[in-house]
Amino acid sequence: MVLKKDRDIVEILLLIGDSKAKIRDENGFEYYIYLNEILPLDIKTHNSKSYGNTFIIKKEDLNLNNKKNLNSGKSDNGSRVKIDLHIEKINSYFQHMQNSEIVQIQMDYCRKELDLAIVKRRQSIEIIHGIGEGILMNEVHKLLDMYNLRYYVSNDSGSTEVIL
Repeated sequence: MVLKKDRDIVEILLLIGDSKAKIRDENGFEYYIYLNEILPLDIKTHNSKSYGNTFIIKKEDLNLNNKKNLNSGKSDNGSRVKIDLHIEKINSYFQHMQNSEIVQIQMDYCRKELDLAIVKRRQSIEIIHGIGEGILMNEVHKLLDMYNLRYYVSNDSGSTEVIL
């Protein structure tokens, strides 16, 4: 996210762990973003003369089917991944969050880990969502349905086994 001089100024409302933040944009909307998406800019040097107008894009950056990237997961020993969605495992600043914010963080984490497992060509994933009232489990199952994946709920309903 680029912070511009007179607009798109972002206010950081809450730091979440080491990698995320809750922010407010110039229109009053609140978002969760990764800290590496924030680009602090010096107002004195943030202008077109500072950046120039020529940009070089490397071919390997454009090639999304790069074999090196896709096969990098094969060197890992495990073909099965375990994703624990308990909020205290993901984020240590959850005490002051609303339930909807917690579920959003858990689902973002789940989606990121699921994408990573697919790219690394894992065989299966165990998603630990806990027993509770089933809200997180239902959200996880909606996500898995969107990915069109087969999955099975454990006997105690505390986890879901996903076949990739």
